[in-house]
Amino acid sequence: MYASSLISSSNLKKVRTKKFALSLGLALPFQPRMQDEKTMDNILKFSEQSAHEMVHRTLDPVYALNIFTRLKNVFSKLDYNSHCNSIAVLIRPDNESVTYLNFRVKPIIYFNKYVSLLELTANADSQPDFYYLVLEQSNANLFEYHHNRLNQVYATKQVPGLNEKTNPETLFKQVLQTIERLNGHNQKPVFITGCPKLVELFCSSSLYPGVFFRLLDNVAPFDEEIIKRLVKEIISHWNYWQSKFLMDQIMIAQKANVLIAEIEMVSQALRNGVDGLLLIDKRLKQRLYKSRRANALFNTADELMNQVERFLISGNRIEITEAGSLQQFGGIVLLQNRPSHFFRLSPVCNAGKFNNTDTF
Repeated sequence: MYASSLISSSNLKKVRTKKFALSLGLALPFQPRMQDEKTMDNILKFSEQSAHEMVHRTLDPVYALNIFTRLKNVFSKLDYNSHCNSIAVLIRPDNESVTYLNFRVKPIIYFNKYVSLLELTANADSQPDFYYLVLEQSNANLFEYHHNRLNQVYATKQVPGLNEKTNPETLFKQVLQTIERLNGHNQKPVFITGCPKLVELFCSSSLYPGVFFRLLDNVAPFDEEIIKRLVKEIISHWNYWQSKFLMDQIMIAQKANVLIAEIEMVSQALRNGVDGLLLIDKRLKQRLYKSRRANALFNTADELMNQVERFLISGNRIEITEAGSLQQFGGIVLLQNRPSHFFRLSPVCNAGKFNNTDTF
């Protein structure tokens, strides 16, 4: 039972008046499959304490107790069997909800009249997360950088007798099949380096999907120290690579005819239950919030915000891009989920800068 039973019916109505109709929203890491119980308990306790202090600065103790008790009740019912990365909790005057997110968000707490799921999830914790492919004359190694750790996820030997002077299609096919299985929807960037001649053959192969970033600034063999140094360089420029990767995703989606732009079209797609990755320009996000607070006649604002909430609840992902980056698309883009074969588009080596090698 929620703490609303502690307040008389006449006083409870005041909670829903303009003065007290405030909502509490929290976004925090929640990874039952990755975090131990003690770590998760500490995160929840710290969140409770922070929310408690914020609410008590605004409301009388009785009303603050109502909200805080409801929050504790929500926390007590969290699903520890979920495979999520974060949760977003909303305690509104009339209801409460928890949304399990498959992406990481920065911890944040809001307490105001207009807090929304979009506002909570707009601060994605974009930690480096990518694949790193090393091609050498006789083998290929694929690494994954995830949760601040570099792990080898695949290694293969080239067929005897094949080298960069012949056509090592068998090696390329094995590598690409592995990457497609792990990253079929192009959710993470893939960096490729190695023997320059072999990388060039790989990128000019008819099998190559055209969506990797080439990094060629070392001479083989690529020992462990060189690989770690190159990974460190990628991490140090992660904001650049992430922005470039998003722009490449947009271009690829355009070619595959799976891109939806402009508020009206995106809202209609969300209403029809289309899944994928939603990108919102920071300027549009600010306009949506401002419109809600001013009760302006921005006809699609409330509908879009509601559709975005349902989109996130369905397990999809959202990212807020740099201000002005999506101006040509009306400030919003939906990249529909599609079969992985859509990414077999072109023999070019880089989707963003054709045939150019990226350097640090």
